[in-house]
Amino acid sequence: LGGLKDGLLDASGSDLPPSADGSDWLGEGVVGFHIRGTEASAAPPPDPNWRERFRFACEVSEEGQPRRWLVVQQWRNDAATEDDRSEGTPQLLEEHQKRTEQRARELAKALGFGREPEETLALAARLHDQGKRSARWQRAFNAPKDGVYAKTEGPINQGLLDGYRHEIGSVLQVERDARLAALPEEHRDLVLHLITTHHGFARPVIGTSGCEDTPPSVLDEKAAEIALRFARLQARWGPWGLAWWEALLRAADQLASRDNAAGSGAGGGV
Repeated sequence: LGGLKDGLLDASGSDLPPSADGSDWLGEGVVGFHIRGTEASAAPPPDPNWRERFRFACEVSEEGQPRRWLVVQQWRNDAATEDDRSEGTPQLLEEHQKRTEQRARELAKALGFGREPEETLALAARLHDQGKRSARWQRAFNAPKDGVYAKTEGPINQGLLDGYRHEIGSVLQVERDARLAALPEEHRDLVLHLITTHHGFARPVIGTSGCEDTPPSVLDEKAAEIALRFARLQARWGPWGLAWWEALLRAADQLASRDNAAGSGAGGGV
């Protein structure tokens, strides 16, 4: 394996270039990872700083059973996907949503929002992850049994998750919430939209797989409502204005997740 010389590939180079795999070189935007081979019977190494992301069978028996695995581990608090952000330091759902609301209110005040816009953003933040109450989500993310969790140590069982998007589960629950009913209709629409889109889906389509909260025929109707709501709100706010609202909730959510990863319970300001 050649190395680098003067910034170019050089077959005679003997030094391996630095990489995120097993080195201290973690530049901006680089997700730290390890790749290792392991016997199927071997126990995972007890290192809390790394968590398993993928596992591939690289050697199998005649019966098709794995003998060796190729395991990709990811640095504990790095997140390359939205699902990654639900893995890491365990956190109860109530704590995460309360923290997200706090961060949303900080953003609203920093932007000079009036009372109604602030309450709209804050309510979306407070209820955005209600769909994680689903037993399917809790089992698939390997949540502890002592409460309802928003963040877990994982790993995620994608087969058990079966494509379930907790955002649509959240909307089904929030539609019945008295706090939503207290808002003007225009703001209710926006709250539901922000919750449905806070991971980038439902613009205008979101999948309904794995959702057990209501019959499939009702889910199809809800998916159609979500698409129509998107069109209605784009006409009201414009494409950039609506995306701006969505970005505010996503920012509050990610700030709350980073607070949890850092072990911070107090606001750091925005």
